[in-house]
Amino acid sequence: MERVSIRIWLPDQPGMLGAVALRIAAMRGNVVGLEVLERHGGMAIDDLVVELLDRNMVDELCTQVRQIDGAGVEDFHFVAPDAEDRGLEVVAAAISILETANPTAALAALMGHTLELFRAEWAGLADLGNEAYVESAGPVPPIDQLLASVRSDSVAVNNKVDHEPSWTPQEPENGSGGRGLLVEKLQEIGLNLALGRTAPFRTRERREVEMLARVTDRACRPALHADRIPPGW
Repeated sequence: MERVSIRIWLPDQPGMLGAVALRIAAMRGNVVGLEVLERHGGMAIDDLVVELLDRNMVDELCTQVRQIDGAGVEDFHFVAPDAEDRGLEVVAAAISILETANPTAALAALMGHTLELFRAEWAGLADLGNEAYVESAGPVPPIDQLLASVRSDSVAVNNKVDHEPSWTPQEPENGSGGRGLLVEKLQEIGLNLALGRTAPFRTRERREVEMLARVTDRACRPALHADRIPPGW
């Protein structure tokens, strides 16, 4: 058996998930996990973990979902048979950050975990005031492009910046929309965690990144208040 995580859009109506499950069952597949990521504008966006007899069946799986009126497929990837539940992975990441020895390690853990958990293509810790990256991994955009994206069409809510980046991928065929750039402020440290990928970040993912950033702030607080934060951070 092969496991695949498939991200789907469905009209937010009774019976739609059942219609998907019936098509998966007809392929002799089995739904073993479900995570609701977002409900907006009459649409629901869900991650389904599906067991298939063969990984070559994933194209047929996507075709079956797309044949449902109003449904679409945003992304999919294969997962290990023994992979942890998604919620447990986020909790484990938070514990790992809290158990670090110093702010440098906590920030490194935050970057590493968010890159992996959210399948980001790049990550950066940005000092937007000084217009510079403190740390980065992957092909981060030039800092001036990041700043321009943050400032353009930005909406600040509780010091969180949400925006539509200039390199947003093409909208999905059902018009569900989304953003492939996420910027989260670390209040105590005064830096911003920026993550980028082709697929949009959804509401639940944004909340999870926000919580991990708050945990990181908490882990760094004692050292910050003791004026022991390492130079350069």
